[in-house]
Amino acid sequence: MSELNPQMAAILALIADAMKDRPHRTTLSPVEARAQTSATTEAFWNADRPTLWSVYNHEIPGPGGRIRVRLYDPGIDKPAPCLIYIHGGGWVICNLETHDGVCRRLAKAGGFLVASVDYRLAPEHKFPAGLEDCIASVRWLARDGGEWGIDTARLAIAGDSAGANLALASLLRLRDAGESPLLAGLLIYGAYAAYTAESETPSQRAFGDGSYILSAADMRWFWHHYVRDEADNLNPLAAPLLADLAGLPPLMLTAAEFDPLLDDSTALVARLEAAGAPYRYVLWPGITHASIQMTRMLDVAQDHIEDMAAWIKAQISP
Repeated sequence: MSELNPQMAAILALIADAMKDRPHRTTLSPVEARAQTSATTEAFWNADRPTLWSVYNHEIPGPGGRIRVRLYDPGIDKPAPCLIYIHGGGWVICNLETHDGVCRRLAKAGGFLVASVDYRLAPEHKFPAGLEDCIASVRWLARDGGEWGIDTARLAIAGDSAGANLALASLLRLRDAGESPLLAGLLIYGAYAAYTAESETPSQRAFGDGSYILSAADMRWFWHHYVRDEADNLNPLAAPLLADLAGLPPLMLTAAEFDPLLDDSTALVARLEAAGAPYRYVLWPGITHASIQMTRMLDVAQDHIEDMAAWIKAQISP
């Protein structure tokens, strides 16, 4: 194991100080947790977000009502390739605003459009509601995205944390339906297993005490709100480590070293290898979960965004 990045250590100290008088997320209701997350993260971590040629909020039809989709345009010729982005937040918290800076940076670094999906959150909308919104968004963009200047033949999907889970599950569901609208998938420090009282991995034991932003208790709290019952723990669209992974487009997986979800990514790599599926795996040393949102204080976060954007561009802009 490498040393904790000094900038990352400073960020952890800053977060610990900011949160010392606030209740832990797992003691809050989902509504309260969302409000606390927005109050403590949105303005600060989006303060350095780049200006783009256009950022526009759209709505498209979905299985549970209208779905908000925010389109990021760095100012490129149309029709243009597009990355569909699924934000993280444990299926319960976060939104288009928390991940606004990340989407802007990916669009600018890659020179492609980014469409960020505001899927329904749990527990008001448990599995598979959020996943259904993501799949509906992919299908709409593949069919009607030309209305927004999207080249519908050059689409990829990405997500971080729970968003990586949803992105991978979307790829699996579309594959099983005989559809292949996506050329690639980018999975950023993803959550791919069930998180119950009995489940524990070495990375959860090493990094899950709350010292590294995301705790094992957080993941159990998120999972409890996400799934409907014990049967969902064994559903490969909720826990993609249980899925048949053959027949997927090329994937890029990234993992943070100091992250309780690290073993989720290494386990997924092993499953992809066994399935003979095309993938690229990158371990980010010395940093924690949620790091790509920390460009304001973490220099390597921008490097990682540029690397991911370059990989996506190579898949959808040959």
